[in-house]
Amino acid sequence: MRFCSIASGSSGNCIYVGSDNTHVLVDIGISGKKMETGLNSLELTGRDLDGILITHEHSDHIKGLGVISRKYGIPIYATAGTVDAWCVPMHLERFRGDFHEIQENEPFMINDLKVKPFTIPHDAAQPVGYRLEHEGHSVGIATDLGKYNDYIIENLQGLDALLTGSKYDIRMLQVGKYPYYLKQAYSGRQRAFVQ
Repeated sequence: MRFCSIASGSSGNCIYVGSDNTHVLVDIGISGKKMETGLNSLELTGRDLDGILITHEHSDHIKGLGVISRKYGIPIYATAGTVDAWCVPMHLERFRGDFHEIQENEPFMINDLKVKPFTIPHDAAQPVGYRLEHEGHSVGIATDLGKYNDYIIENLQGLDALLTGSKYDIRMLQVGKYPYYLKQAYSGRQRAFVQ
């Protein structure tokens, strides 16, 4: 099993996970050129991809999604909330056919990779992290993790590797330049998640 961060941070996220026979990306918030460069460093190209798993709809996680999916015909896996939040406001209903709706806590297979999505707290419609397994090995991805609880710890136990990131800072949220409605929504979601 291979696991590599091609890009990470506010300027774009893209993570590769694969076996000898199956290759997926988790998020594609970067340009196609940057994605190809990252894949080339792993001796792969976009044609080798079997799927793109989306954690949530923020642009630093989906910026290159439409172009890359259309160019290579790659299936996209995302929650219904993420699809609605991305497609409807952007008038991208035509991409719905490329999507495979997934549910939190319902594992599924992409060839020989077992994928288990799990809920994470974040200011998005229906964000998830992923646990991916292959032949006794496992990796976890939980980006933009606001807080954690026993449920998240359970989903991230016993991994061979973990990629996680956290941005939540209540003080920064309160005094930052974010609009009031976002401050209220994000604070409310965080409270609801930990109760």
